[in-house]
Amino acid sequence: MSMSITDCISLFTIGFGALFPLVNPIGTALIVNPFFEGTSPSDRRQFAFKVVFYSFVLSVATLCLGSVVLRFMGIAITTTEMAGGVVIAQIGMKLLNSGANGDQQQDDARKCEIPNVAKSLFYPIAFPLTVGPGCISVLIALSAHAHSGGVGTSLERKVVLAVSVLATLVITYFCFIYSSVIIRRIGSSGSIVLNRLMAFIVFCVGIQMSVNGLMRAFPKIF
Repeated sequence: MSMSITDCISLFTIGFGALFPLVNPIGTALIVNPFFEGTSPSDRRQFAFKVVFYSFVLSVATLCLGSVVLRFMGIAITTTEMAGGVVIAQIGMKLLNSGANGDQQQDDARKCEIPNVAKSLFYPIAFPLTVGPGCISVLIALSAHAHSGGVGTSLERKVVLAVSVLATLVITYFCFIYSSVIIRRIGSSGSIVLNRLMAFIVFCVGIQMSVNGLMRAFPKIF
């Protein structure tokens, strides 16, 4: 059975809501800005596009293969969805309780001496600064969530989730391009407030995914 427009919007919201706070386009832009300092606007656009492209390929590969690997290991989709929700909620809680701020992250980034930006686009900018271990874990959980609606709609669900990944990375692309402007506009305090808000959303998304997994695992109870 094909997905309805309402189902697509709902799944897109879940994927976007889970990934956007972890990718954190504005916060990541503050971190990677030192890598792009001294580059021309055209070079910055080219570098940002390559970072987003690498991140998208890595994300889609994880999204497509994550559930396959779990099935090969004999792990049920509902179990993965519940466990993935717990992991996402823990990530959100850690982000909420984190004492790190934008200035400290920028200082850490500046300590990395990059002789050639082009050689650093995949590692460490695309991975792990843009798509980190937390995003990989969430993508695996979303991959399991995509299969929870039935085999007939799993491909459609993955396409919707891939669109949510793309939407997140498109925003990230523009944040990378205008990172210098963002730094002047919001400053470190604004970045901290934004990070806390995004962390709370991650926590809520994780709880919701765990509840969905429980409802599918024990339908007679719920």
